[in-house]
Amino acid sequence: MLVRRGLVDDAAITAYLHPESQDLPDPFSLADMDRAAARIRAAIEAGERVCVYGDYDTDGVCATAILTDALTRLGADVTYLLPTRFGEGYGLNGSAVDAMRRDGVRLIVTVDNGISAHAEIAYANENGVDTVVTDHHRCHETLPDACAVVCASRADQDPALGSLCGASVAMLLAAALGCPIGPYLPIAALATMADVVPLHAVNRTIVKKGLPLVSMQPGLSALLDAAGIRELSGEATLSFVLAPRINAAGRMGDATRAVRLLLSGDEAERRALAAELESENVRRRAEEQRIMKEAESQIDEPEPRILVLRGTDWNTGVTGIVAARLLERYRCPVLLFSEVNGYLIGSGRSVPAVDLFALLSRHKACFVRFGGHRLAAGATLEPDRFEAMRAALCEDVFRAFPAGLPEETRTYEDRLELPEITVQFAKELTYLSPFGEENRAPLFLIEGSLSAVRTMGKDGNHLGAKLSDASAAVRIVSFGAGDRYADWNAMPDGRAFVTVELGSYLGKPEVSVRAEALVRPVGDAFDKAVSACIRAERDRAPLPKPAVLSALPKITETEVRDAYRALLPRLSRGTLRTCLSETEQTALLILLEIGVVRYANGLFFAETVREKKQIQNAPLYPLLCLE
Repeated sequence: MLVRRGLVDDAAITAYLHPESQDLPDPFSLADMDRAAARIRAAIEAGERVCVYGDYDTDGVCATAILTDALTRLGADVTYLLPTRFGEGYGLNGSAVDAMRRDGVRLIVTVDNGISAHAEIAYANENGVDTVVTDHHRCHETLPDACAVVCASRADQDPALGSLCGASVAMLLAAALGCPIGPYLPIAALATMADVVPLHAVNRTIVKKGLPLVSMQPGLSALLDAAGIRELSGEATLSFVLAPRINAAGRMGDATRAVRLLLSGDEAERRALAAELESENVRRRAEEQRIMKEAESQIDEPEPRILVLRGTDWNTGVTGIVAARLLERYRCPVLLFSEVNGYLIGSGRSVPAVDLFALLSRHKACFVRFGGHRLAAGATLEPDRFEAMRAALCEDVFRAFPAGLPEETRTYEDRLELPEITVQFAKELTYLSPFGEENRAPLFLIEGSLSAVRTMGKDGNHLGAKLSDASAAVRIVSFGAGDRYADWNAMPDGRAFVTVELGSYLGKPEVSVRAEALVRPVGDAFDKAVSACIRAERDRAPLPKPAVLSALPKITETEVRDAYRALLPRLSRGTLRTCLSETEQTALLILLEIGVVRYANGLFFAETVREKKQIQNAPLYPLLCLE
């Protein structure tokens, strides 16, 4: 597994397996760090009022807390300010500059933003307010005219620093100013996981060093108590417990509540703030479900290449989450917009094939502002430009992918026999952690008979089952797969792509096996033949060559009809192709050709048929017919 990750020499293997033993980078290896530190020290010595200007997501909140605490320790006259999702939106703005100037601020230090704020920083300069930018988002063609621009993505510095999140850049600035970084490591680790930056090199070190300190950070400890968490589950606790609750502050209201939680020295205040964020997270989940339903009602394409949608009262704090959910379902870039104070504010998520930041950059004239990464971005525009913007983005993606977006592929690490899935094996895999972006938990293929399929969770959103062979059995769970119950239950045998994790029950270690996908065993040649037939039907192209079609089984008209009748309850809501037998898939290929079913994003659906269809009219049927 290490060799497959390009790790073949002792030094690289040691650094990967023991990231906690690695040193963090020299803060001054970041371009302009010396200028940033000098300007801030000068402000402290002169008694100038300094404002840390952050962002409302977890990374921005953590970065704000880190630098505010560091400047307070250094004796600065410091305050902080965060924009709101529902007012100013992301980034520095003129109103905020005016507010800070009225408050006596003479130096603004941005964290997790600022790299795109050329006009706003120029405005601050005109009004006698200096700015130091610290950020990690992608740089535009020119840098803003600030006293210093410390940005992880700058091209004129070590590329290994390019994946740092905003909070880690703020932590290195604190170190450059002479502050010990120990208290900030758990906060930076949380931001690193929450911002989904690549988990290699420096970021692995930050997360590995910070994880053991999470429960010692008073604000994070209070948040864990409010969530009812008594035992940390590694980096998953950061991503799936703490980050959503920190994010909920800004998604549902004022993000400064989360900053106050991380900075508070009063236990009663921390408990009250943690309880408030827990409540906000519950409210956020309900809002997410509502927006998801309304967004899906606007989708009229079975296989979209990009979704650009808008709502009238969608909470812009939640649209990013919903965009991610829609991306998972439709496997295409998604941008969701909602109107706030006369502007449309949007959040986007993308698939690896489409660089979302580059896509927006090609149409930057449509936007008031935009920024982000390859896979996630945000944008603001005037409402009357929405349709033109949507048409431009759609045309761009259609031109780039005339035959449709590339199908998702899944790469697994190795095949495991069921007896190999042991507690000891799960313990060994923890040496590869922390897991996250660009260092995913290893995926394994296991096979066996499928039984005891059941829904799990309060709303039946998850599935559990038993996979067994002659020598062993394992229990698997798949989160968010509740709507696939009928598919699983119809499979006598399954091929599961799983992660193997170390868990515990009543204080004892146990193996946790989580399925990312479950498919019915089929031959590779058959699978290639089905994919070729689907592409031919989609592109209105001739059928594949006979050598390819020979992998499909022969079939009778009665078998086609019987398969359709048996599958109809599942087809009404969509059934995964990979959950069907070879005969069932072949029958649906024939029905696809005559318009009785349709295929989109890996799913077969029943079509509304108003006139009688003849199976004999399917081009594929005469080639496979047994009669």
